[in-house]
Amino acid sequence: MRKWLKITIPCLLLAVGAVVCILRWQAWFGMPAEPRWNGETIDYVFPSPITNDQSPITNDDDSVLTILVLGDIHSQLTRADYDTLAARVPQADAVAQVGDWMERGQDYYYQLLLREWTNSRLYGLPVIVTPGNHEYSKGVDKTLSPVWEHAFPHPHNGPVGVPGASYYEDLPGVRFICIDTNPLVRLVHLTRTLTWLRDAMNKADGRFVVVMMHHPVLSVGKGRANVLVYSAFRHTLADADLVLAGHDHSYMRRTPFVLLNTAGKPKPQKYHYTPDTAFVEPVYGVLQISNLKSQISNLQFNVYRFNDNTLIDSLHVSHD
Repeated sequence: MRKWLKITIPCLLLAVGAVVCILRWQAWFGMPAEPRWNGETIDYVFPSPITNDQSPITNDDDSVLTILVLGDIHSQLTRADYDTLAARVPQADAVAQVGDWMERGQDYYYQLLLREWTNSRLYGLPVIVTPGNHEYSKGVDKTLSPVWEHAFPHPHNGPVGVPGASYYEDLPGVRFICIDTNPLVRLVHLTRTLTWLRDAMNKADGRFVVVMMHHPVLSVGKGRANVLVYSAFRHTLADADLVLAGHDHSYMRRTPFVLLNTAGKPKPQKYHYTPDTAFVEPVYGVLQISNLKSQISNLQFNVYRFNDNTLIDSLHVSHD
């Protein structure tokens, strides 16, 4: 009996250890060590569009709301890049970003972003942002850094019982619904988020509905599709006015679905269907909601090549 135990117990421990190592391999070795931050600590919070239920957004022309839209960035934009965007869109009232703003969800990358952003001409603009997969830790137990909520304050009106950072923001003439797609690998989180999404869309009170999510409903290339997101959201989100996503490091539009990449390394795709418009080089978008005080309001979304500011695509929606 003792001989059997001496053989069995070590074998079981080795088997358990092997399983743990396999499951945690990506967490242990897939993420590089956090780089050393040599600069001063920046304790800055991005301004949220909603403060005490009132929007601080102001504009000389109160019939037009202008939002600068950025795709994947991966910590690649500098203060000079943000200054260039500010010069190109001087009338911007806010900035929206579809996730993977940082290369990793570590303190170093938050400090790097804040250093470049707070010294740029975009400093002070309200920010609407959704987490990407790079803001999450790697491994089996993927978690969003607690620094996220400190850096990007947002309303706590997301789906009950679902972790992450899903929420919606009401701006003049438009409701932004931000879906954190990272926790949706669990069916219970997926169904609760879908129910919440439908309710948030139905109660938009005549505003334009713009949805932001990092993982797209329609992916650009083969092997990039997220089956759960596609199956759960494609019919519901087909009723949205605009659905902004990233992750694929390419530009694609198949109305109302739009994918943007602003500074992530471009990934030429083998398209598994023919999109309305596809583009590999980095881009940024300008979203405008106009005629806010009239009975007919308009949504205009223009997409520009990041390198030379060439207009490459445009989308227009009207509400009577």
